[in-house]
Amino acid sequence: MVLFNIARKNIEKNLKGYFLYFFSIVFTVGIYYAFKNLQYNPSIDSALSASSKASTAFNSASFIIALFSVLFIWYSNSFFIKKRKKEIGLYALLGIENKEIGLLLFFETLIIGTAALIIGIIAGIIFSKLMLMILLKLIGLNLTIAFTISFKGIFDTFILFMIIFLVIAYQSNRIIYKFKLIELFKASSVSEKGSKGSKLKATISIILIGFGYINYLSVLRGMDLVIATMVTLVTVVIGTFLFFGSFMYFFIKKKKKNERSYYKGLNMIAISQLLYRIKSNAKMLAIISILSATTLTAIGVSISTYFMSSQSVDESAPFSYTLKMDNKNYIREFEEKLNKSTDHKLIDKAEFTYITKESSDKNDFGYFDEYEVISISNLNKLLKLKGKNTAEKIGDNEFIHIYPKENDFYHIASIDIKNNNNNINLKLKFDLDEKLYNSMTPQNTIVVSDGMFKQLELNNKLNNYYIYNISNQKDGEKFDKIVSDLTEKYAIGDYKKSVDSLVDSYYITFKDAFTTSEIMVFIGVFVGLVFLVCTGSVIFFKLLSEGHDEAPRYNVLKKVGVDKDDIKLTVYKQVGMNFFVPLLVGSIHSIVANYVVCNMLGQNIAIVMGWTLIPYSIIYIIYYLITSKFYFDIVTKNN
Repeated sequence: MVLFNIARKNIEKNLKGYFLYFFSIVFTVGIYYAFKNLQYNPSIDSALSASSKASTAFNSASFIIALFSVLFIWYSNSFFIKKRKKEIGLYALLGIENKEIGLLLFFETLIIGTAALIIGIIAGIIFSKLMLMILLKLIGLNLTIAFTISFKGIFDTFILFMIIFLVIAYQSNRIIYKFKLIELFKASSVSEKGSKGSKLKATISIILIGFGYINYLSVLRGMDLVIATMVTLVTVVIGTFLFFGSFMYFFIKKKKKNERSYYKGLNMIAISQLLYRIKSNAKMLAIISILSATTLTAIGVSISTYFMSSQSVDESAPFSYTLKMDNKNYIREFEEKLNKSTDHKLIDKAEFTYITKESSDKNDFGYFDEYEVISISNLNKLLKLKGKNTAEKIGDNEFIHIYPKENDFYHIASIDIKNNNNNINLKLKFDLDEKLYNSMTPQNTIVVSDGMFKQLELNNKLNNYYIYNISNQKDGEKFDKIVSDLTEKYAIGDYKKSVDSLVDSYYITFKDAFTTSEIMVFIGVFVGLVFLVCTGSVIFFKLLSEGHDEAPRYNVLKKVGVDKDDIKLTVYKQVGMNFFVPLLVGSIHSIVANYVVCNMLGQNIAIVMGWTLIPYSIIYIIYYLITSKFYFDIVTKNN
């Protein structure tokens, strides 16, 4: 009990040093529980489209966070142990038994972990409510999902992190047995070893990274995406480690040779310290750079997918409803129910009247092409409904090809279609990339003159699709259910086999597309936040550990009359190098990766990276300012 009280007092005394570590764990635990709570919420999968597999996605996100948490807590704890080796040695010198010292460290780690776990779960309950609101806001649908507190989620979170803290506490307990007393007292003066690097490795680092970029960009010229990604991943990761291990060493060394800047102010101190520390920090900086690149790329890809979903919805569903069952009673009852709806009003409507015709000749696959043939006047009505310019008149022997990119048809110069016992040859007037009704499947529509359409009407069946635009189409869950039930009621014969294909609504298309993409954005952002908070904390602990080692040197500078502002500027430069070089390298990696993705998805790289980099950099800068302030306080303290 005495050891437990001493451990508690030690933590209270060092609260300032533990704060960021404690905050990072609380944040990580909170986000982990929030994802678990969303995973176990039974109303989420039922409210969202089944195709989104929301619970599976949340489970995957929590697994990634759990894996990262183990590495982060283990790595952070090693800094605290190193920082306290001298204190541990003092305990041993005073005659305290190794077993008791080990138990003291065990209790300290366990107290911090348990407190962070309890507060983290409480924070997680708040986070999960907030995250559910954000998720629904992102999806943009008026869905009803009940907020619940999952006790299974609390149990999973508690067990996972308690196991992590017990393992870390055991690691702390064993530290006294791993080192001799003299090693504990000299721990702060022993620097981490690192290679000086070589010019060959520095050159190879640039070659590997450059090759990785070029190889990945070759995807845009037809190279296999999977192969290109794997090759790029290997070359860029190896190149990044060599870059920080060798290239940065020679880059800083070159700055040292620039006498004009080297002897200006305290640059001599800052550059010398960077040159000394880059050897031991190279691995950490490379890992942070790669983590930043991974996070930025993941967020960038999810944002690109979101923008693409927005475009695909407007393309696939230009109208609120397309009803494909040509039944007058069905259409009449649909309009009656729409008129009775308090949530929706009819804006406008139209009919897509077509004749199905086959080509005279077989295509390359041995089949006759089938066309939906409509008149130019029908086309112009639909274009007006979409708010587009109407098409010019065409001759009786001409046709307009609608949305040929869906079928990979471009500029078919002419077609021959069967009409009773005759073949009609039509010349292409132009292609028109417009979707004329809601459909997830490719349309093969041609437009002919009104005169030609009247000619084709003879002895051919007219078919109709019924098109509607209604108000408040994004909040169509209730009305969509009414339409679905109505369609089920009227579907008979062949229609009965494909009820879902008889109604194409904007709401369902929007829901299916945005549910998946928004869950990706949601997970990408919050997992990215965990990565950012933890990597920022790792740099913080590492630099503060160095700050304690550098404090005596800066005290000497103070004693010889060096201005405090000059010391502050030097500290901020030195800390900035450790923060912003990994961010810059990681950002460049991410820009290249997202450039390919944006090209494949038809998105603007500048917009995507703006949404990705700006928020990430702001949080990163906050960490930089906090770390610089703490570092400055450490190196300028009086004792």
